[in-house]
Amino acid sequence: MEDGPSSTSCFRRLTDCFLGLTDEKVKAYLSLHPQMLDDFVLESVSAETLDRWLKRKTSSRPCQLSVSCVQQYQDTNMQGVVYELNSYMEQRLDTGGDNKLLLYELCNIIKTATKADGFALYFLGECNNSLCLFTPTGAKDGPPSLIPSGPIAFGTTIAAHVAKTRKTLLVEDIMGDERFPDGTGQDSGIHVHSVLCLPILTAIGDLIAILELHRQWGKEPFNLSHQEVSLTQTKHTTNGRGLAKQTELNDFLLDVSKTYFDNIVAIDSLLEHIMIYAKNLVNADRCALFQVDHNNKELYSDLFDIGEEKEGKPVFRKTKEIRFSIDKGIAGQVARTGEVLNIPDAYADPRFNREVDLKTGYTTRNILCMPIVSRGTVIGVVQMVNKLSGSAFTKTDENNFKMFAVFCALALHCANMYHRIRHSECIYRVTMEKLSYHSICTSEEWKTLTQLNLPAPIYKEIEMFHFDISPFEEIWPAVFIYMVHNSCGKTSFELEKLCRFTMSVRKNYRRVPYHNWKHAVTVAHCMYAILQKTSGIFTELEKKGLLIACLCHDLDHRGYSNAYLQKFDHPLAALYSTSTMEQHHFSQTVSILQLEGHNIFSNLNSIEYEQVLEIIRKAIIATDLALYFNNHQQLSELLTSGGLDFNNYSHRDRVIGLMMTACDLCSVTKQWQITRLTANDIYAEFWAEGDEMKKIGMQPISMMDRDKKAEVPQGQVGFYNAVAIPCYTTLAELFPPSSPLLKACNLSFDKKPSKTFRIDYVESQKAALDNILLVVEAATDWQQRTALFALMCQASS
Repeated sequence: MEDGPSSTSCFRRLTDCFLGLTDEKVKAYLSLHPQMLDDFVLESVSAETLDRWLKRKTSSRPCQLSVSCVQQYQDTNMQGVVYELNSYMEQRLDTGGDNKLLLYELCNIIKTATKADGFALYFLGECNNSLCLFTPTGAKDGPPSLIPSGPIAFGTTIAAHVAKTRKTLLVEDIMGDERFPDGTGQDSGIHVHSVLCLPILTAIGDLIAILELHRQWGKEPFNLSHQEVSLTQTKHTTNGRGLAKQTELNDFLLDVSKTYFDNIVAIDSLLEHIMIYAKNLVNADRCALFQVDHNNKELYSDLFDIGEEKEGKPVFRKTKEIRFSIDKGIAGQVARTGEVLNIPDAYADPRFNREVDLKTGYTTRNILCMPIVSRGTVIGVVQMVNKLSGSAFTKTDENNFKMFAVFCALALHCANMYHRIRHSECIYRVTMEKLSYHSICTSEEWKTLTQLNLPAPIYKEIEMFHFDISPFEEIWPAVFIYMVHNSCGKTSFELEKLCRFTMSVRKNYRRVPYHNWKHAVTVAHCMYAILQKTSGIFTELEKKGLLIACLCHDLDHRGYSNAYLQKFDHPLAALYSTSTMEQHHFSQTVSILQLEGHNIFSNLNSIEYEQVLEIIRKAIIATDLALYFNNHQQLSELLTSGGLDFNNYSHRDRVIGLMMTACDLCSVTKQWQITRLTANDIYAEFWAEGDEMKKIGMQPISMMDRDKKAEVPQGQVGFYNAVAIPCYTTLAELFPPSSPLLKACNLSFDKKPSKTFRIDYVESQKAALDNILLVVEAATDWQQRTALFALMCQASS
């Protein structure tokens, strides 16, 4: 050491102070009075000397420590002791057991490793603000016990000091250390000299226990190597314990997952399973789980922990549901705030309701109350009561339970969602039952149909394309039955099933001005006339499918276009993203076929059944005008190039698609009086829908605006030129016998420019049409100006 200007005076002061003392006492005194050492260094030691000391300390400490540790292992056979410790840890963590006794036995091994004369193990006492000495099994006082050892505070014992600071202390002379006037706090008759005291902490810093190792007078004090070994092994112990706890938690979450998915309907079983593990997770005496009723601002439960066990498992009793205000009690506060409450002393907390204990005779000491949160909302509260393995619930209990609560939230949310779905399904079944009653024909209706005969004049007229079904409304179902029998044969369907099916289809058409039962039979007749004049081209299965498809092509039509449904997020648009109404019509067709006594295709084998359903599906979808234009263009190109092949399924589908459009538009091929009356019905729907759009502040397109009636004739020209005439022209090229349809369409078109087209719309009908909503798809300008029969094309759009 280099001499400074006042080094001699400082040295003399130190010599006078420590004259006759040993080196150990000098070191002890300096550790208790570090200010004197600071003064000495500042006054007497040069910066160069301090720098040299620092270099020596930095370079030599790791080497010295390493050598010391190696010697310690060699001198005490430490390797064997550590191996024993690790083996013991693995065995006990696998088999489980009392954590306190486990830690005590591990500390006993550490005592051997450090050559300590004895040790003491302390656990947290009441409310986590005091220490208790652990006495293991075999002690003279009987079974394991916790003996109060005083509060956690400075100025008492070394164990209390370490518990307060949570830092390891190595004291060479406990009796000479003024920080610990009570020493170790034990009166065992042993003169304790050196003490190594360290906190046993969890991975997140929660205090589990205090380990206090000591050596007697006359023994070499503990050194840093003993501290390193002790810290390493206690950390290894707590990490292993934490890992075992985490594995247990993971196993439980997997177990709950299996329970939930295997038995999702039994929500009580799920709740009971959650509560059983929640008790074990934090080692609580009682558990309660409350669900939150946000509508009534209440907590409720009907499953209670009665404090009994059966076959080693807690018993939960289902009783009458109890409810209480969310504004009351500890559980209520947790439900309101979503915050965890860990109350070490229930009776010291003003929020605790003591009346419960008075009524039940049960004494509540401490409470851990945790919210179960789903999507930012508290859906339940789990309340743990009375920690069994300690005086109060710890931070570790909180952290473990938070993880568990997340999973509980998921399980409860899914269970509640499932039960809501089940409830909705029940409502759906009841609704469908009511709907079926009103949408299925009665036995009188279908039986009457089996006895109906057509008037003699119809048999000739029905073979003509221009046949008008209007005068025969009462026998429209019989007209369809006749067409089926005449086209496919009387044995093609069971008469009873065909009559049931036809009458139920009639019931499922809504009472709208145009897209109604009359339109369905009219379209079916047009298809019948085409099939009668194109014999040998279509198979029996195709003829059956096409006639049924035409009858059902607008089932349950409510007047909405696909564009309207999608724009206003109608549920049908959510079900079917493309060709929305057309897919709904097919779905309704299948629903009727599935009704008892309605499956007219039940005599087909499975392959034929799938084929005929596919024919019906494609035919109905083809009535979507959005698909017509591309289909017509492709067919025209095939006809021009001579590449059309009826044996090609793709070409065949295109031909059938064009036939469906032609049948859907067939009102333009009727006599002028019929066309004129149909126009009234179509524009009734258009204008009624336009009125509804105006009510919500939207401006309808011209053909739906009753204030723009004058533009109707101009729109007709665009429709005939762009849709109707090209459709029937191509059909006539495909099937020349269908040319009367093209001729009639041209005759009808020739009438329009020659005179002003007058729509006879009766204003008194408006009230009955106010609830009709029909939007025509808006695409190009000419489509928006589509006139008289655009709706017939866009009926399913």
